[in-house]
Amino acid sequence: MTNLLMILAHPHTPAASVALTVATTFRTAYQQAHPTDTVTVRDLYATNDPVPALGNTVFEAWRKQKLGEPLTTTESQTLTRHQAWLAEFMHADKVVFVNPMYNHFLPAELKQYIDLTAVARQTFKYTPQGPVGLLPNTKVLHIQSAGGFYHSSAHPELNQTEFGDAYLQDITQLYGITAYQSLFIEGLDQLASQRPQLVTDAQHQARVLADTF
Repeated sequence: MTNLLMILAHPHTPAASVALTVATTFRTAYQQAHPTDTVTVRDLYATNDPVPALGNTVFEAWRKQKLGEPLTTTESQTLTRHQAWLAEFMHADKVVFVNPMYNHFLPAELKQYIDLTAVARQTFKYTPQGPVGLLPNTKVLHIQSAGGFYHSSAHPELNQTEFGDAYLQDITQLYGITAYQSLFIEGLDQLASQRPQLVTDAQHQARVLADTF
């Protein structure tokens, strides 16, 4: 059975978010094309279960584990939750990241999620020749919305000012992931009058990608 994990890094609901609207279209089409696959949705902004922070409690728990020292109740609970999220990511065969572009980068919650999953000996390992990814069979799709155009052939100079997708692709390559695709929904504010058509076009792309992803 194939496991698809959708990571939603958006503070809004689908009714107020183009990225989430397109992600919903993708999910519906994907489930129709792959009815036996399992789809898990992880909302990084969920108030009842937000993305765990990679803070001092986690680092202290790791240190104590390495030395064989007992953990406090808080450290144990924090580490258990952290490991559960990491395991969920590692066990996914396919991962879809969904987010708006924030100031040429990713939302802080998504960066925090990446910090949670970038764990040596789990998603990658160090060797004398350099780091080696441990998730070579995982596939990734990145769905990102933006008010302007950052991946347009008409303005290639702007391609260098969008760091979120480039960073996400780079970090997943660290994990050994080479099957990486992007779906950009851009110009939503720059061409506000054409927004409905831009969304429709993106939804069409999402359906096409869902068939073969």
